[in-house]
Amino acid sequence: MSKNSQEHDDKRIDFKFGVPELLYKQAGGRCSVPRCKNPTMGPFYEREGAVNMGVACHIHSASKNGPRGWGGKDAEFIGSECNGIWCCQYHASLIDKASGFDYPAEVLFAWKALAEARTRKQMNDSPSPLGWVESIEFTSFLSLSPLPKLTLSRNTIMWGKSCCGKTALLEAAAAISQSKYSDRFNGTKTKGADGKYHPATFCAKIIYSTVDTLSKELNLMITGQKLTRLESSILYILPPGDLEIVFCSESDSHKLKSEDDIDLMMRVLNVDKSALFALASIGTKTIIPGEIKFEHAEEWDETNDIASPKHKEDGSPYYKLLFKMSPRAEFLPYANLSKSEKGRLIIDLLITKAREISKQRLTLLLIESLAINFDAGNFKSLLEALTNEEFQSVVSLPPIRENDVLDNFAGQPKLKKLEYLESWRLAIVGEKPDS
Repeated sequence: MSKNSQEHDDKRIDFKFGVPELLYKQAGGRCSVPRCKNPTMGPFYEREGAVNMGVACHIHSASKNGPRGWGGKDAEFIGSECNGIWCCQYHASLIDKASGFDYPAEVLFAWKALAEARTRKQMNDSPSPLGWVESIEFTSFLSLSPLPKLTLSRNTIMWGKSCCGKTALLEAAAAISQSKYSDRFNGTKTKGADGKYHPATFCAKIIYSTVDTLSKELNLMITGQKLTRLESSILYILPPGDLEIVFCSESDSHKLKSEDDIDLMMRVLNVDKSALFALASIGTKTIIPGEIKFEHAEEWDETNDIASPKHKEDGSPYYKLLFKMSPRAEFLPYANLSKSEKGRLIIDLLITKAREISKQRLTLLLIESLAINFDAGNFKSLLEALTNEEFQSVVSLPPIRENDVLDNFAGQPKLKKLEYLESWRLAIVGEKPDS
């Protein structure tokens, strides 16, 4: 390395004059890390005046080789308030540990936006959908130890050994918004002290923050066919209004005999007909760009040797979904798409759904088995696309893609150092803390 190059890498770009004070004011004088209650300003103990316990932190580092680097930004941006976040002394130190690996820039920018939205809400009651989902975990799960837990980043890749509770964890979280996902726990029984078998109880909790609530803990209890949602001692009869979990299980994508394509998509996407048509009008734009339309299907009448309108078992019209992948291509029936294409189409619509909901409330997208057949290129495209979204996302790593994204050091999987994985963090489910 030349001397000039070395000097360039060692160059430090400090905040411009007045930026630290501005960051303090924008965050309302509080640490910007969700759920943190540490004060950043207070009085001296034995004399007049106040002591500052807060730190104006760079998101992209002040030096090129520092935590999170410069991220391709110029000096003007690095030294501006746009690149700063106000933290307490504890979190100011924590976010830079391990070269900032555990706290990527995308996470800190999201926290900065949430902190500033909270300040605006307190000043003028301006609503905001911003928030942060911190963790999902089981607090009671029959026969599983350790209990499954997932700590979230902005974009999280979930991995774990077979039968560690990954799917159960996602479905329990999804039950917050759609109770049908708690059905997988139905029928599980355990032997009681009376020698009889009783429905087993599964308990889970999700911890999150919104503009209105610094820290919120939502608890789920599933016993038999009964799902109970609780915040502290308050019973939620309906899903919470400040959080949406967007999810589709692989079993959702299997068409029922009584369904046409409209019925299938409504069930897969957990939307009503008007929302489905709205999503279809937007089309797919993210991982499999294309155009969607529905039309009344026809079937061949061999008796009369003509095509006649197709109907469902109840006599109502049978509609099919048609998909065109490019302007010059022909529309293809959904039934004629490959399994991977069907998975990409559904995930693309789920991303659009999450994008629209995130304009109104905190949104978390969970993707599991629908991506199981993705090849390396399609899986990479999915991860790249999700990093550009405003909502948090969790993608369960398909076994066939493990060698593409994971390195194994001394038996401990880690994400490879690839550009498209820089914004993602690996969460391992089912491992004991000391393993």
